Amino acid sequence: MSIILMNTLFWPPSPLTVVFAVLVVILATITVFRMRAIKLYRNMVFLDDLTELKKSTYLEQYFADSLPDFDSDVSMYYLNIDNFKNYNDLFGINLTNRLLFKFARRLEELSAPYKHVYRVHSDRFILLHPKQEREAFTNRLLARLKEPFEVDDYEIRLTVSGGRYDLPEKRPRYYECVFRSELALQEAKTGGKDRIVAYSSEMRRENQDSFRMFQSIKDALKNELFYLEFQPIVDLSTEKPVGLESLIRIQDKYKIHFPSDIIQYAERYNMIEDIDRYVVDKSLQGFKQILEADVPIEFLSINISSKEIYNPTFIDYLAAKTKEYGLDPKRIVIEFTETTDPRGLEEETTFIGKLRAKNYNVAIDDFGTGYSSLMRLSKNQIDRIKIDRMFIHNIATDKNNRALVETMVKLAEKFGIATIVEGIELPEDYEIIKKMPVQFAQGYLFHRPMRLAAVFEKFSTKQDSTQT
Repeated sequence: MSIILMNTLFWPPSPLTVVFAVLVVILATITVFRMRAIKLYRNMVFLDDLTELKKSTYLEQYFADSLPDFDSDVSMYYLNIDNFKNYNDLFGINLTNRLLFKFARRLEELSAPYKHVYRVHSDRFILLHPKQEREAFTNRLLARLKEPFEVDDYEIRLTVSGGRYDLPEKRPRYYECVFRSELALQEAKTGGKDRIVAYSSEMRRENQDSFRMFQSIKDALKNELFYLEFQPIVDLSTEKPVGLESLIRIQDKYKIHFPSDIIQYAERYNMIEDIDRYVVDKSLQGFKQILEADVPIEFLSINISSKEIYNPTFIDYLAAKTKEYGLDPKRIVIEFTETTDPRGLEEETTFIGKLRAKNYNVAIDDFGTGYSSLMRLSKNQIDRIKIDRMFIHNIATDKNNRALVETMVKLAEKFGIATIVEGIELPEDYEIIKKMPVQFAQGYLFHRPMRLAAVFEKFSTKQDSTQT
């Protein structure tokens, strides 16, 4: 009876019921496709196709939600394969892509059971792991990643540098954590690679100093805040100044910055070409005024960055400025620090050859600290060597420094190359230097660096010269 009643009530279904049922089916189908589309989109955005790891953008998006996966506090490791470009050059990108895939699997294996491994880009990865296991995990990570990877028929061994940052307990911020772990990574790479270094507050202070220096150089370039000082170079046979070395300075609101700092940071941040052009222009301009004022100076030494070795336009600029100011190239010494990279030796040799072909003299600064000082002597590539102050300091009491300086001076003499000794500050050190066949010297014992007006005032033979 009840069955008959139900058939009577619900069958045949009304048109409204049919429409409702169809809508439910359509909505369910749309939901299924929508969820699939969302999953596909998330994979496209957050999943790295090459390594099948999540991208670091996923960690950024869900950083706060990831941390509860751990039972303790968390350390962030920022990892970078050492010299990975060399493997790309050697094996090609297809094989190194497979190498990266295997590297990612090993990282996941090492970080189990957490498997919080993310690819930043190229050969850089972020890994999260419990802080309480950091020492043992760091050692295991370095050791295991050194074990060979078998890719095709090759057995490839890698080393890894890394920075570790122990996240704070409360409200860690993603970008701050990545920034600090990356600072530690840079310290590891600077210190020789194949190591993992923990972040320290000293790294942050050094980074702030670097940023201030970067800003000072940038402001100085924009607002013409650079200036030059000139330090006299003395002929030891007469103890009279015969040359000047131009030295760049910046005066900002913090302090005066000297050449070593300026060049170091300008090279790092690719601003060195503008600075070298400023030094060349203002040095030559000042030298012209010095000669016109009858200051008895025979030559000018201009410091440039060794990066100019690779700059195809530098020598043309130098020659054009020399001609503009009507100066003789033979009275100009171009001085730079010798390369520490053996691969740059050929470029340096070509650079020196072009300078000498245009009649410029060439001096190597910090002689003895680079790659092939003796080779330069044997090839007679250079006109002068400059012995750094680090060898001169306390030469009267330091027998090792004395022996090194004596050796360098005698070698230069045998090859007919002049020697300049810088950093002479103590009379007792000068007494030692005078006994050696050294032609030129500079240092506070003789003269401090001075502005151009002071050069005129101190050395000009023209009483009525116009001083600027």
